[in-house]
Amino acid sequence: MILDDLVLHPKTRKQVKSTLSSMPHSLIIEGQSGVGVATLARAIAHELGSPNLILLPKRKEKNEYIIDEKNGNIVIEDIRELYLRTRSKQPKKHVYILDTGEKSLTLGAQNAFLKLLEEPRDNVHFIIATHHLEMLLPTIQSRCQQITAHNISDDQTKEFINGLDVDDETKIKRLAFVGRGKPALIDRLAHDKQSYDQRVNIMTDAKSMLGSSNYDKICIANRYNSNRADSLTLVDDIIYQLTTVLRSNPSSEIARSINNFSDVHDSIRAGGNIRLQITSGIL
Repeated sequence: MILDDLVLHPKTRKQVKSTLSSMPHSLIIEGQSGVGVATLARAIAHELGSPNLILLPKRKEKNEYIIDEKNGNIVIEDIRELYLRTRSKQPKKHVYILDTGEKSLTLGAQNAFLKLLEEPRDNVHFIIATHHLEMLLPTIQSRCQQITAHNISDDQTKEFINGLDVDDETKIKRLAFVGRGKPALIDRLAHDKQSYDQRVNIMTDAKSMLGSSNYDKICIANRYNSNRADSLTLVDDIIYQLTTVLRSNPSSEIARSINNFSDVHDSIRAGGNIRLQITSGIL
C-alpha cells in the first residue's frame, strides 16, 4: 500500500508527514471504523521499508485461535511472541502493526505490551491501529505518539466515489450516506455486494425507526438485540438522519431526540441491553 495513493484528510496527511520525518518507537493511529487506520499503518510501514509484520485480532474456538477482525482481540500470546521476535538486532527498520480490528488488545496483552514499550530496540517500531483509543491503558497512550485518521471531507468523498466506477446513481448516494467520509468502508461496500446490502438494510431500518408505528419500531429493535456492532451502526444512522433534519428544520424536539440517541449509543457501547436501550430511545 503506497501512502501517496491513500485518500486522507489534509490534517491527517500533515500529521503523517511530520511523523515520518522522525518515526517514534511507538505510534497509535486512531479513527472511526471504516476510515482506514490499519491501511494507513501499512502504508507508513511500507514507506519506511519495513517487511509485512502484522498482528491480527483473534478469538478462541475449540481451544484454537482463529482470526476474527470483528469479534477478536490482540491476545497475550501475540505479545509474548512479539517479545521474542524483537529481541535480536535488526539491520533495517521493522514496523510491527497491531491491527486491533473492531475491538482492542486484551488487558493481559496490554500489560505485556507495556513491557515492550519500556525496552526499546534500535530499528524496531510499533503501530497500534485502533478505533477505540479509550480501550487502551493510559500508560500505553502516554508512551505512544498519536495520529488521528480524520474522516475525509464531503468533496473528497464525492471524488473518491466517482473514481470507483459506480454507475448506479442510487448506489452512489447511498455510498456517500453510509460511508460518511470513511474511504475504507466506502471501498468495501462498493465491491462487496453482501456487505453493501447488509449496510443498506441498516440504513433503511434507521429511517423506519423515525417514521413507523411504535410496534414496528419495537420489532426492528428486536432484530438487533443479538448484534451489538450493527445496533451501534443503526443508532449512528438514526442520529445522522436526525442531525440532517435539524440543520434544515431547527427544533428542540429533534435536538432532544439526538441527545437521547447519543445516550443510547453510549449505553449500548458500554454493554447495556440492546433492546431495552433502543426501545428507550424511540418511545
